Amino acid sequence: MIEPILGRLPTLKSSCNVKCMQSDCHRCGHPIEGQLTFCPACGAPQIRVSKAAELAQQETTASDSGLPAPPLPGSHFPAQLSTTVGIDWRYFLRTAIPLAVLTDVLTVALHPLALFVFLPANLVWAISRYRRHRPVAIGTGQGAKMGAIMGLLSFAFLLAYFLVGLSFLHAQYRELMVTQLHQLSAQNPDPQAQQMLQWFATPDGLIAFTVFALFSFLLICLAVGSGSGAMAIALRKNRDRF
Repeated sequence: MIEPILGRLPTLKSSCNVKCMQSDCHRCGHPIEGQLTFCPACGAPQIRVSKAAELAQQETTASDSGLPAPPLPGSHFPAQLSTTVGIDWRYFLRTAIPLAVLTDVLTVALHPLALFVFLPANLVWAISRYRRHRPVAIGTGQGAKMGAIMGLLSFAFLLAYFLVGLSFLHAQYRELMVTQLHQLSAQNPDPQAQQMLQWFATPDGLIAFTVFALFSFLLICLAVGSGSGAMAIALRKNRDRF
């Protein structure tokens, strides 16, 4: 009795495989064997969705519903990752502009080198205030941009203050700068440097010297602001990590 059963095993196995490979037509319900792409009864196309397409459909549905997408098989990454978003510049400027004005007032009242203290300090304050009201992830590049904007604002207000003062004290400014340039020329033993400093003491040279000095000061403000902003975000990330 065992031999007839063993002899029928290949037939049973093949019939099982055929049944496992069968599916019903979604239109007429006719059984379809194998991987046929069209129903032999009604001719309807049989759409077969792969596992990758199912996962893509799940991700699309999750993104539309606002829920986190399920992790992919074999993926070792967490389901939720902290990603950076755009900066609300309008809100940031509401804090940055008054602090930039405060930086310039303290710099003019105390010493020009005070800019290197008050600009980073007020920038850290502005970023901290922004993060309290906009609790989103900020990258070091975005922190550098925020610092550059703060430095540009500080330079703009200092430039306005300088131009207003220059309009009222033009003669005193020229006399002071010419005196300083002549003193530098006398202290420098290089003949070419002396000739250049003497040219800067002329009216055209004084204008060129002033423009060059203002441009250099702009670069300093941008460098200090962007560096302070990137460093503030980097230190904050390290502190949150620990």
